[in-house]
Amino acid sequence: MIPKKNEVIQKARELYVEHCYKSGTPELADVNPEDSELVESGFYSSALSSLMTSEKRKYAEYMNGSEDLPIEPFSFNVSEAMQTTTFISGSRGVGKSDVSMRIVDQLTSEGIICVAFDSSMDWLKRSSISRYVTIKPYSDLKIPDQNTIIDMSMLTPNQQQQCVERFCEKLFQHQIETECRTRFYVVFEESQIFFPLNSLRSKNTQNSMRILTIGRNINVSVCAISQFPSLVDKELVKHAGQIYIGYSTELNTLNYWRGILGSHTEKLKELLNGQFVYYCRNKICLTEIEPYQNAKAKTQISIPEPIIQSIPQPKQTDNRKALVSLVTCAMWFIAMIVICLSR
Repeated sequence: MIPKKNEVIQKARELYVEHCYKSGTPELADVNPEDSELVESGFYSSALSSLMTSEKRKYAEYMNGSEDLPIEPFSFNVSEAMQTTTFISGSRGVGKSDVSMRIVDQLTSEGIICVAFDSSMDWLKRSSISRYVTIKPYSDLKIPDQNTIIDMSMLTPNQQQQCVERFCEKLFQHQIETECRTRFYVVFEESQIFFPLNSLRSKNTQNSMRILTIGRNINVSVCAISQFPSLVDKELVKHAGQIYIGYSTELNTLNYWRGILGSHTEKLKELLNGQFVYYCRNKICLTEIEPYQNAKAKTQISIPEPIIQSIPQPKQTDNRKALVSLVTCAMWFIAMIVICLSR
């Protein structure tokens, strides 16, 4: 972990003052050197090395479990969210959707349009988003101009994946063609359905991959939620700048998070509902969220029914006419034979 510049400058000035006292020139300690002077004199590089060594030591202690995770109030970095992906994991019922709904409330208050793809209908019951649309097979889903829940409960997993891919294509094109781009935040419940392992390397998901990797350039960011992170494509989790990890005892899930949490992974077995390990760049802590409750009425949006043209049926053959034709041909053939024999 690389320390921030202001932290390095502060440490460099402390080393400068310490050097003044050690060298017998304490009167120079009151002089405030410029940043360029600290760089030229080598204090900046010494400070950087010292801080990085300290960070490595702390990280090693953290991975070995010798350092307890601090407990902090629930927090979410909006700036980080619009630059990277957010990922939420945990067993069923631990509060994953509660976290995402709380995040959406914070984002919508700042004018960011949130679109939630939900197949569980949980967002229809508890989310503060009042506008929703139920998708049917082959429906033409348009880019919403306000916060919207996309109810996908009527679609099969394969249809859901295709629908998300088409939406990502339209959203990317919409943002490219718009001069004043609106900020979008797209939430995917049960993201292992839309982005299963190794799926983002396929040509069939190139638009989803484009949103995940360069969406920040067009003011689009993503939140993915899943019980089983090991079943989600690694490209999605790799781009996550903020991660919330809830209770789990599933072996593959615990092994998956061991690279980030080290020996603290065992603490996931002890978490209560609503408790999560929160990771954001250089910050890792324990946090807790209250159960999300919202009784706001929902308004359904109607979308045009798909126009399916019927295939014209082939004309039915009249069996009687066919029989008459067959008999006529047979009689004609017999007559020709009789004429030939009579000669």
